[in-house]
Amino acid sequence: MSSAAETSASALPRAAKQPRTRRKTGTYAAADERRRRILETAIAHFARKGYHNASMQKIATDVGISHTGLMHHFGSKSELLRAVLEAREAQAFEQFYYRLDLDAPDPVELFQLIAEQTRFNVTQPGLMQMFALLAAEAGVDDHPAHAYFQQRYERVTAIIAKAIARGAETGVLHPNVDGLAVAREMLAVADGLQIQWSLSDGAFDFLTAHLGYLDALCRRLTVAGTGLPA
Repeated sequence: MSSAAETSASALPRAAKQPRTRRKTGTYAAADERRRRILETAIAHFARKGYHNASMQKIATDVGISHTGLMHHFGSKSELLRAVLEAREAQAFEQFYYRLDLDAPDPVELFQLIAEQTRFNVTQPGLMQMFALLAAEAGVDDHPAHAYFQQRYERVTAIIAKAIARGAETGVLHPNVDGLAVAREMLAVADGLQIQWSLSDGAFDFLTAHLGYLDALCRRLTVAGTGLPA
């Protein structure tokens, strides 16, 4: 879950749809590989230039296909952006959050999964840079990712608040904790740290700072005063 930073807290996704199974013929496999290369290249371009300054022609050139070929897979730049965001969210769910019970999320488990995703995200600097930039751009109403990030913040905030409430009910967390306030704090910290990382050209140790925050948060909220599980 974390800001478009989409790392940590704001990266907490919705339950991913189960993909339809189909036989991978040579044609399908080649198309899937090309689509994967397009998405990876688009991430790099969106990370460097943002959405508005990214060029579909240059993305196509870097992939090694024509502009027409790119448009065959993605009919518009906004459609490509949406595919990039949805693919990243599905990956996060499949790697981490499939273990979380979204109906009754355990707060300590949630914090641990956020920490695991943070460790993974720092190995993907292009994704971190992209989400940091897109999140800032998406504050404008007419940005094609505006609704996506708006809905994501609402969804992630609700999941964190629900986890905090469940922790208080089960006696794991201190009673009367304002789950909504904690959720917004977590998102603000994750996003703020990621922006600092982005502006430092990676020199700022985002991983240590964010894991340290999550550990301190666990110690503050848990009745037992314990930090993140090892």
